[in-house]
Amino acid sequence: MRKKFFKNFSAGLFVFLGLLICCYNNVERYNYKRIILIDTSDASKFAAKILAKKLGIHSDSIFCIPEYRNIHRGDILLITTSNDGFQYGRYIKHIKKKLKYDGYVTLRKNRGILVCGKRPRSLLYAAGDMEKWINRDKFVRNPEFKTRIAVFHGRMSVPEFIAYMKVNMVVGGPGATVTFKNTMPEIFNSLEEDVKNSLVNSSIEKEKKSKEFANILHECDVEYIAPFSYGCDFKRWSLPLYEATIKLYPSVEGKSKERSFEKGTICPSDSMTWVVVKNYIKEYIEKTDADGLIVSFWDSYGLYCQCERCKENGLNEFRNELYVAVKNYYDVLSSLGKKLIVRTWSSGVPHWLRGEWVHAPGYGHFGGEGYELWGRVFEELPREIIIQTKIYHSDCQPNARFSELLGKAKNHIQIAEYQMTGQTQGRFYFPTSMVNYIKWTMKESLKRVSAEGGVYIHPGATRQRNYSLFDDILNSINVYVWKELTWDIDSDLNDLWRKWATDIYGERGGKFIIEALKLSEEAINLTFSPLGFGTETNSDFSNSINRKEVVIMYTNRYYLPEFSKYLLPTIENINLVVQEKNKALKLIKKMYDYLRIAKPFIRDDYYKEIKTRFDWFREFAICRKYIDESYWRFRYLRCLNSMRTTDPEQIKFIAQAYDSIKIHKDKLFLYDDNFKFSCYDTLLGELNRPPSLGNPIYLISELYIRSLQLVEEIVGHDYIPDEWIRNVQYDHSFGNLNKRR
Repeated sequence: MRKKFFKNFSAGLFVFLGLLICCYNNVERYNYKRIILIDTSDASKFAAKILAKKLGIHSDSIFCIPEYRNIHRGDILLITTSNDGFQYGRYIKHIKKKLKYDGYVTLRKNRGILVCGKRPRSLLYAAGDMEKWINRDKFVRNPEFKTRIAVFHGRMSVPEFIAYMKVNMVVGGPGATVTFKNTMPEIFNSLEEDVKNSLVNSSIEKEKKSKEFANILHECDVEYIAPFSYGCDFKRWSLPLYEATIKLYPSVEGKSKERSFEKGTICPSDSMTWVVVKNYIKEYIEKTDADGLIVSFWDSYGLYCQCERCKENGLNEFRNELYVAVKNYYDVLSSLGKKLIVRTWSSGVPHWLRGEWVHAPGYGHFGGEGYELWGRVFEELPREIIIQTKIYHSDCQPNARFSELLGKAKNHIQIAEYQMTGQTQGRFYFPTSMVNYIKWTMKESLKRVSAEGGVYIHPGATRQRNYSLFDDILNSINVYVWKELTWDIDSDLNDLWRKWATDIYGERGGKFIIEALKLSEEAINLTFSPLGFGTETNSDFSNSINRKEVVIMYTNRYYLPEFSKYLLPTIENINLVVQEKNKALKLIKKMYDYLRIAKPFIRDDYYKEIKTRFDWFREFAICRKYIDESYWRFRYLRCLNSMRTTDPEQIKFIAQAYDSIKIHKDKLFLYDDNFKFSCYDTLLGELNRPPSLGNPIYLISELYIRSLQLVEEIVGHDYIPDEWIRNVQYDHSFGNLNKRR
């Protein structure tokens, strides 16, 4: 018995001592007293401040000592590979071989840590990653992509943003107001005095802010890329300057095609056009101090001129207009030593919009192929032009096909663009995981653009000015996974989920929130993309059948044989929609189940926020179920009517859908005005735009009335049972229909 006691006691003692040693080591390893800057750049200083904040070290313990010659216990040394005069130069020579692009290495020496970056900004990345290396003897981290671009967003400072996102180019700032005061004074002087004053005052204010933004980015050793929208639509850039230019130089004015959404506000065949455009671009970028421009060349492009000169020389065609526009942009920017990033984006699909034809070329079928559109730019213009293409073969649609254009510009640096704004997935009002989609598209992007290419992200939320994706306790998982994969594409997703959730909810609550959010990815896709087809570009309920018919095409699957079969007006396809929507609601119910289990382990305010957003999602999904189901029933009745027959029972189901939407529309987006979500900077009742995705009653009303008309045209108006008749009034900007009874 005594022998057994001592045996058990000894075993327990060893376990206790082991735990004690582990605890001691952890305390030792976090017991850092000083941060020494061998590299004294501004980026290093920012990195030191971030590290000090994380470690609880006072800023007085940060020292710039370029001649420092040793690593002492409790020191963290920040150094770059250019500091090879340092005593540990032999390590740096070895480190240089391991570093790629702007990566970094950490080494533990004498119970201190050497942090060595390829560039000063690399030290910012290391500071953002501190938790990854603080307890390791050696840690090497290199990016997967040479170029990583992010639109500035959120409540972090610029250095904190760089440290977190680990990007080397940033898009943002207020841009610039061009005046032509010095570049084309004859235009400026022709303006009214009040217009002159307005332009000058705006120019001074924006120039100051832009240069401040550029300065802090340059201090972080990061390039500043200024945004420039609307291609060559001078009229959209500055209406007063455009009108003054046309008065002085009438030949600059283009001729628009009748009923075309794309306008010809300027004429690409006129030499004076490019004098004006180049001067505008030159003044714009000089007033921002930017290192380059990122230019969108579609939607309100402004160069679709159909005058006789353009018809004769081919500049009435998009592919030639793109070529001459990009060439002129490049000529002026390259002469200034600036970069040009060209976005190949366009709207999701060719369609009619308010009586005008949106061409949206490049996505296949009747819209033509992307390479046909961009081939001249890719093949004939200098390789220094950077080509940026959305990963979506559509307009940011949920679970979209992968771009067929990305990877085709082999002569250029290519950038894979991610729009992470929840634009077509509920604007991030709802729990919206995109983790699996990000993973496979990131791998495909790396394959297409190579490590010498890059990735771009626009984080945020569509039409939500008060929102920060980084502070969202549900959807920040997406930006977290994105930025981690850009540095380690083989990261285990479960590990990323666990790290993200534990930091917010703790280990016990986090594991259940993870399970709930994993379900949201499929639930969101099923809700917003019926049978793989499209949805409204800003997630709203469509206001009319006509609009629904347009957006259903937006994933550009409608012309593929494997998907076009789902558009056939059949009972089988109606049943598929019903099954799909029921599955989405079952997934949402399971999300609630996991939330209930997590409730005891998470903060009360977190639970209230998540429960509210789950409620929003459920009620929206219920309404979308009835909308999409009724739309497919309407298509079925329309087809039968064309064959002079019908199926009256469909009216019963559409009437039931109408009844349900009348109930659930009033449950959409209910909230406590005095409550604040994690992602907002103010109370829900004080948001600049109250949470909403429109009203489903307009579309369900039209679907009911039009369906009833189709049936009654075949069977008469006394065939339908009274219990299926609803007193529906439809009076909206998209139509004016009234129920017959």
